[in-house]
Amino acid sequence: MAPGLHTLPVMSDKDVIQTLNELIQLDFDATKIYDQAIERADDPIVREDLELFRADHERHIVELTQAVEELGGEVEEVSRDIKGVLLEGMTKLRSATGTLGALRAMRMNEKLTNRSYDKAAAKDLPPDAFDIVTRGLEDERRHLAAIEAHIDRYGMEREESVRHVTPPL
Repeated sequence: MAPGLHTLPVMSDKDVIQTLNELIQLDFDATKIYDQAIERADDPIVREDLELFRADHERHIVELTQAVEELGGEVEEVSRDIKGVLLEGMTKLRSATGTLGALRAMRMNEKLTNRSYDKAAAKDLPPDAFDIVTRGLEDERRHLAAIEAHIDRYGMEREESVRHVTPPL
């Protein structure tokens, strides 16, 4: 190997399966969190995006499950773990203020999901698993960008409404 070059340590199938199972749990938690946000979002455009993003997380679960099984592993049973319960509770609280609160909660959740997918994509995964993880990461980045765009739009709308209500000096 040339000086200065290094490769990632080769992961065992067991480690790959564990990484994929962690993403399955993350995506499971995300679907529950999206349920909370969708319930509170009163903007039809935002609601439609959130429903599409929830469907992406459901698809990730299916694809990751297939990858685990193809590696000869077992998918760990997913359930509401403590992290998921806490995130769901925070999302419910923040979403109580309506669409903007729901979007802000989902931004926080998508940042966490992006970091987790980034970490997984940086590992030495087998090609098929790597492809699934990188496609998932692309989805997560798209989710975050769309949520931030909705938040920006709401911020601009709020500024406009304040300008129209506030008398000039």
